[in-house]
Amino acid sequence: MKAILKKKLEKAVNFIREVHDDIEAEGAEDLDNYGSRLEDLAVELDDILEEIERGNDEEDVDDRFQVE
Repeated sequence: MKAILKKKLEKAVNFIREVHDDIEAEGAEDLDNYGSRLEDLAVELDDILEEIERGNDEEDVDDRFQVE
């Protein structure tokens, strides 16, 4: 995955968490409606980023040209 797309995902996670924190700080009823959904979304995006990182680590190794 291109680095720019990864950065956009990271920004999205941060933005979602900021919105969650703002709603929580206000003590608004919206937290009951949207708070857990926002946090769940942020967690899912974090999981995607972790998978990308694991995939990038695995992609760095190219076994095709190893001498046996």
